[in-house]
Amino acid sequence: MKKKLIFGGAILLTVFCVWKYRSHSAMPSTPDPTVEVATVKEITMPLEVHAIGTLVAARNIEITPEIPGHIVKILFQDGEFVNAGTSLIQLNDAAYKTKSQVAKARLAFSKGKFERIAKLAKKNFVAKQTVDEVEADLKEKRADAEESEEMLNRLRLTAPFSGVLGKSKANPGDYVTIGQPLVTLTDIKHLRIEFSVPERFLSSLKIGQPVKINTAAYPGREFIGKLAFIAPTINADNRSIALYADIANDDDLLKAGMFVDVMQSLGTEQHAFMVPARTLVPTMEGKQIYKVVAGKVAVTTVLIGKRIGNDVQITQGLNSDDVVITDGQLKVKNGVSVKIKESA
Repeated sequence: MKKKLIFGGAILLTVFCVWKYRSHSAMPSTPDPTVEVATVKEITMPLEVHAIGTLVAARNIEITPEIPGHIVKILFQDGEFVNAGTSLIQLNDAAYKTKSQVAKARLAFSKGKFERIAKLAKKNFVAKQTVDEVEADLKEKRADAEESEEMLNRLRLTAPFSGVLGKSKANPGDYVTIGQPLVTLTDIKHLRIEFSVPERFLSSLKIGQPVKINTAAYPGREFIGKLAFIAPTINADNRSIALYADIANDDDLLKAGMFVDVMQSLGTEQHAFMVPARTLVPTMEGKQIYKVVAGKVAVTTVLIGKRIGNDVQITQGLNSDDVVITDGQLKVKNGVSVKIKESA
């Protein structure tokens, strides 16, 4: 009886295996999924670093007196644009005018005396020592006259460069002291963009490199400057290096104090690998790209760089001429075979 049961079980097992094999053989095979692919492009790409900057005036000073005195006249309007050399404030110069006139009179007398002595000296009627003494007196009187004229000029305060004046901080009749601020003068035609970049870009920075800026005040408009200063030291707090670029403001569109978006040009990168941005697949481990190697999918983790239009730079994980899947990533997984359809 036991032998019959064993024999019957063996027959049933054999029948089941035959049925399973025939059923599996009869099932249609699943076709390989079709995906669209593109080839990694190698290009020469401009290198740029983005930063946030502030516009400041290249020159901004306080007009202050060098000699104390009473203000006689204010010769400007608040907010007025003035050219270099324009008179701004006149201090009381009556006493210095008198001193200047006296000095000029003494100079004229000394000059006449020297000319008479010089003529007599040519005829040997006076000693050389007398000539030297008269000449020394002439030089002294000329220096006194020049000093008096200089002191007189300092009582009229002028603009050292062209710019826009601020609000006057004094009135006619006020007594002002040496160094007292009377009005600010700002050069609005020449501005600076102050910004900082990470220290890793130090080796790529060069004086004269172009700097592009954009501001919310003029959407879509780009302004161009040139890098003019690289700080000699690194900021130890945030490991950055301070820079500024000069920018012309002939149209008076930009104002000191504006925040601007800065794009600092650093030259070019000769071998940049670019792929369509849609090839990227975000995961918990980072960005991944599905390559096709020998007809099969190979998943690789990549690092991305700059985006240009619909393309993205791959800084690590791909090589030139790698074939990557642009559409159909969700239908495949690592190691499966695929059919390739070239993407446009």
